[in-house]
Amino acid sequence: MSDRVIQAMPAVAYHIGTVARKLAAGTYQTEPVACFCGSIDAQLVTETDRYGLPHRLWLCKSCGIIYANPRMTEASYAAFYESDYRNIYDDGDASAETQFEEGYRHAVALMDYLDETQPVHPSVVFDIGCNSGGWLKPFMDAGCEVHGVDYGPERVAQGKAMGIPLSVGSIETLEIMGTKADLIIMNHVLEHATNLESTLARVRALLSPDGLLYVALPGLFLADLSRLFQNAHPWQFTAETLIYVMECCGFDEVRCDQTITSIWKRSDQYRDKQDTPTRHVRDIAQALFIKGTRYLPHIRTVNKFSLPVRKAALASAMARNLPTATDLIQVHQGHPAIVIGGGPSVEGYVESIKTLQQSGAKILSIERMYPWCLLHGIIPDYVVTMDASEDVTDAFQSLHPGSHFLVASQCTPSVFDALLGHPVTLVHTSQHGYTNEELLGSRDSYTVVNGAGSVVLCALSLAMLMGMETIHLFGFDCHVTQGTYAKGIAGVGEQAETVGVKVDGRAFTTTVAYAAFAQQFFELKEIGQTEGLLKDVIVYGDSLVTAMSVQPIGAQKA
Repeated sequence: MSDRVIQAMPAVAYHIGTVARKLAAGTYQTEPVACFCGSIDAQLVTETDRYGLPHRLWLCKSCGIIYANPRMTEASYAAFYESDYRNIYDDGDASAETQFEEGYRHAVALMDYLDETQPVHPSVVFDIGCNSGGWLKPFMDAGCEVHGVDYGPERVAQGKAMGIPLSVGSIETLEIMGTKADLIIMNHVLEHATNLESTLARVRALLSPDGLLYVALPGLFLADLSRLFQNAHPWQFTAETLIYVMECCGFDEVRCDQTITSIWKRSDQYRDKQDTPTRHVRDIAQALFIKGTRYLPHIRTVNKFSLPVRKAALASAMARNLPTATDLIQVHQGHPAIVIGGGPSVEGYVESIKTLQQSGAKILSIERMYPWCLLHGIIPDYVVTMDASEDVTDAFQSLHPGSHFLVASQCTPSVFDALLGHPVTLVHTSQHGYTNEELLGSRDSYTVVNGAGSVVLCALSLAMLMGMETIHLFGFDCHVTQGTYAKGIAGVGEQAETVGVKVDGRAFTTTVAYAAFAQQFFELKEIGQTEGLLKDVIVYGDSLVTAMSVQPIGAQKA
């Protein structure tokens, strides 16, 4: 993979040649290194960067990080950024103005996001690798104390001319100040660091106890590989490999997607470096070395409901002093379970569901399928809801006294109000942002259920919690057919842009969310079987998970 060369403008070509000569002459010195995880077992990705400069990148077979070996020393990188970097990667003053404006827009979006989703309103903001200060200007205008550092003297001078407090240098300049930041911005900076562990330790020390770290960098899965690799980047990440590094360095994820746009907070826990995301390496290798169709990579999902909204709902739910999922442990040991989702294939299995229930199986229906069940004369033993949308109460216009409602603690107060007078159990689902104290309430212990990103999967977890080791799963189609949802479902989820997935020659039309649910199904199934909670799961109807499964899990239609 050494053909990553693009046509360069003559002036840029001159500067590229200058760097090449400095590397050849040893003016820019290089050093051999191992991966962040300590391994040297790696596969060569490329020998040159996108401009043809020597830049040997390796895919670590242990953790999946892509790293440069050899790479320039820290002193050589500092000299490179000061004298040559901008000449290659920028395009004069117009680029400086454009980058300032882009930084300003992104910072405004970040401020809006923090206001909507986080209980943090920063008063002190640092930007490491600040360019000319575009990211800091909105925070400064909002009254925050801001400080930025960058290796480029020209860009720093441009920002200072606009009254933004910037300095030439890096983290050491901020350390000397002795001030803690409520927010630190590292926009396309971390991939430039030579020593990740040292850099992140110093950044962590600069954060206030409740401070947040914003990290953005090019995500491998969503990048243009022909332009991705450059000699200024000793590292290349996916969301999973970045999470691995951050957790090893004492950070906890607030959010991280594959773009990569991410937010982190300090943690007292440090992940063991030996706990590597080894299973993720195959996905990365596919993206790097397979052209055309490739394996579907691991999909990361983000909770669509903001943390302040969820915390307010949690506080309201905890104040009701309801029974919790702890009371459900092993209550139906030995019984099979029926889980009813909202896919259109469920329409053909009404009688099968009734027959299974009559034989002793307990039914767990998702909330939006509750009206469908009652319409067909099916009385669910349990109705599961973890959706914090306001329209969830549409599913509870008619309630049957034979149903028990399992409601996630992030659901709105209106859901609990709609169920007054009926048996309700409070369910904590796994998610970021909640403290033990918030989940405990007045209790000595609490139970957290792995709800993944889908209420159907939450119902699967609850069935296993209740001791039901055989699960019959209906309406979990995970792909788009002629009918998107079962007839009579109470409201529908948002239909995002569809994507194509091919399994053993058959083409499926699905969404990113549906594909993520299918992946999460197999993860949950494996956990259940490994922990001895699940013996068998039978999937009914035309489901993507049936096609994806190595072992037969589908049921023949009666």
